[in-house]
Amino acid sequence: MRWHNRGVGENASKSHDCRAARCAWALLLVVAPATATPAAAQGSGALAAAAGALAALVVVAVVRWWLGRNPLRAARLALAAGADWQWQCDADLNVVEVNLGQRAGAAFDPRVLVGRKPWQIEVDAPAPAQLRTQTAARAAFFDIAIGLGGGDQRIFVLSGVPLVTADGRFDGYTGIARDATALIAAAHAAAAPPAELVQLEAQHAERTRQLELAVKELDSFSHSVSHDLRAPLRVVDGFANIVLEDYGDHLDDLGREHLKRIVAAGQRMNAMIDTLLSLSRMTSREIDRERVDLSRLARELADELRSQDPGRTTDFVLADRLVVEGDTTLLRLVLQNLMGNAWKFSAKVAQPRVEFGARDENGRIVYLVRDNGAGFDMRFADKMFGLFQRFHSSNEFPGTGVGLATVQRIVRKHGGRIWADSQPGQGATFFFTLWENGRAR
Repeated sequence: MRWHNRGVGENASKSHDCRAARCAWALLLVVAPATATPAAAQGSGALAAAAGALAALVVVAVVRWWLGRNPLRAARLALAAGADWQWQCDADLNVVEVNLGQRAGAAFDPRVLVGRKPWQIEVDAPAPAQLRTQTAARAAFFDIAIGLGGGDQRIFVLSGVPLVTADGRFDGYTGIARDATALIAAAHAAAAPPAELVQLEAQHAERTRQLELAVKELDSFSHSVSHDLRAPLRVVDGFANIVLEDYGDHLDDLGREHLKRIVAAGQRMNAMIDTLLSLSRMTSREIDRERVDLSRLARELADELRSQDPGRTTDFVLADRLVVEGDTTLLRLVLQNLMGNAWKFSAKVAQPRVEFGARDENGRIVYLVRDNGAGFDMRFADKMFGLFQRFHSSNEFPGTGVGLATVQRIVRKHGGRIWADSQPGQGATFFFTLWENGRAR
């Protein structure tokens, strides 16, 4: 047992197991002769020896059984396993006993603390403020950080509870110390951002700066488009009209037709510039997130389309209670372009039909606008959302070719995507989603 105590760092001469063993041997010295006396009185030395040996075995077995189940021994072993060292000090707070634990390392030999204060890992080091407060009140203290300088920077934490005699007198402290250097370093490492995160933040800051520069350049471009490019267009349009009005009588029909085409082309160019500027303003603004009733917007847009051509009969099939989260102005622009295209491209069928609804695809809501109009060839679908891309001539179906590009940019700003399905002469269906990145719909 003494060798075992040394193994766990317990003081062998003062250990509980050692004291119990001494008591066992003392009891053996008393019991063995008392057991052997009756046998010796009967004249049998061999019997006396056997009886004494048997008594010794019984006593040792009982003591070993008692020590094996003693909870105090288990508690002392657990204390040695959880601490670098256990210490005890007197009423003057001078350390009188130090027992090494199983966690003790080579960085510091705690036996040098005998005669010092428990916190004086560094000679004559002052007590931390919290420790002074607790010891002055004769109160327990826990996990007080104590530093060890030099080449090997270590941090120990000190815990202790007061000792009181039977008559209530303060008799010092007993406690443990643990090396917390590794734990504190791990906590700091966990709290500090990793190098990859720092690099990503730097890249994000650089991209943000580039984006701000791009936005400024876009504003400058918009200003140039709005003013500088319109000036020559106004000149072309103005002089073409002057020639047409003042010298039209001197031209033949073909000359007048050429001038009219010049004027019409200038007007289309001017309309395209207006569309580009509108697209830039719409898609560069910040989203004002709110609850948007798409069903209500669809009904309002259907009424507006009917009012454009009261003599036309179109069947609108609009789903109810489709409410999302997003920017009302931008989402209205999405439906305005999609439903406007459906209205426009279904104008030449006998019974035009425009549908707005939604369906569930694997737990995700997909919104759709469908018509039974002209349709288009899916081989060219990848070009559909580009600027000024048209599948039909302007004489057949008027437009600037910017509407679907606007829709795509707005849908992307709302965390979604848009795609289409169509066949020539069998109508088209446009599908779009919102907040596919997991934000609330």
